[in-house]
Amino acid sequence: MENREPKISIEPSRSLWKNRPFLLLLGSTTTSNLGLYMYIIIIPLLMYDLTQSAFLISTMRLIEFLASGLLGVAAGIFVDRINRKKALVTAAVLQWTTIALLTTLLFSGSVQLWHLYFLGFFFSTSGLLHTNAAHAALPQVVHKNQLTEGNAKLGIVTTSVRLIGPMLAGLTLAALSFAGTMAVQLGFITLTLLFVLLLPSLKIEGIEEREKSTFWKDAKEGFQELFNNALLRVTTVVIFFQNFGFSLTMGVLVFFAVDQLQATEAQIGFYLSIGAAGGLLGMLIVKKITTLFPRGKIYTYTNIFDVLAFIVLAFATSWWMIAIALALFSFSTSISNVIYHAVRQEVTPNQMLGRVSGSVATLVQMTMPLGVIAGGLWAEFFNIRVLFVINIVLSAFILIGLLRTTFHKTVK
Repeated sequence: MENREPKISIEPSRSLWKNRPFLLLLGSTTTSNLGLYMYIIIIPLLMYDLTQSAFLISTMRLIEFLASGLLGVAAGIFVDRINRKKALVTAAVLQWTTIALLTTLLFSGSVQLWHLYFLGFFFSTSGLLHTNAAHAALPQVVHKNQLTEGNAKLGIVTTSVRLIGPMLAGLTLAALSFAGTMAVQLGFITLTLLFVLLLPSLKIEGIEEREKSTFWKDAKEGFQELFNNALLRVTTVVIFFQNFGFSLTMGVLVFFAVDQLQATEAQIGFYLSIGAAGGLLGMLIVKKITTLFPRGKIYTYTNIFDVLAFIVLAFATSWWMIAIALALFSFSTSISNVIYHAVRQEVTPNQMLGRVSGSVATLVQMTMPLGVIAGGLWAEFFNIRVLFVINIVLSAFILIGLLRTTFHKTVK
């Protein structure tokens, strides 16, 4: 007799707070992100302790870009070829192994610079794999009508952790050593592994027919699905230009605040926190506003906040104006991301969702280093405020362009 795997029963009326698979996915995302943001704080400080080199510290950011840019498509293919639970377990095991090795090296006092680069690449890869697999698994554990709400709740968790994680890392590091703090991070990753192990089977329909497919055929199908779908094509182009524009200013914003506005370290911390609070507000209200207005129109008009944000930056005279700008930008981005992710999950066949997500990650992440480098070079020789003006024009063009698209006119 055929031994069939049990299927998850998804009731459209059931609250997500009573949906056990969703809560496990939410828990794994929470602990994984806590580990990630602790890592983001710990590693630069550890590198500084080892090298006292600002350049070497900055190169760790390239590891993240390389992981997403080079392995985004491969991660998507992997997620689409196996049971989504197995993909999440694989990501958690990889995370756990890298942090366990780093913790062991720190306690033994034998950590070296190359260890940080080597293990950092694998940790970034595991984070990419977890994000892709969780995105692909969400439509398998919630009803289609709850995708916007589910993405919003996951976004609230991610944004809240973005506020809490760095503070937690700083307090833990102040109380413990680097090794002790890394051990705490290992505890969070252990919880992530436990959560995903408790998930039910998340098998993909038709997976048997794809076992003989080649890597290149799978990659091609992912890009074809992305660009042949009018809704996905429009939003991908929008995200491409939005990320390039933001990356132009991302690398020079702290320099602009310190050099031209004479902001203190505390004030920089404040404006980053206020910016994150704007994103959290967007996540909290997105479910409500999508019941009042069509999502296509909300996605389009959130770009008005981007225009306003860069106008404020262009005329900024103090750190609190940067805080307002970042809050506006984060508010807009959080709402548009929830809508985009929900629509992508709705219109993409689930067995291709990993590849489509990986294709987008590759396209977006490969543009960001170009933007960071271009912005840094511009800041060396020209007025930084011109970069903000460029983003005003770019955001305005995106808004006008979206008004003419199918996404704006048809997405409910």
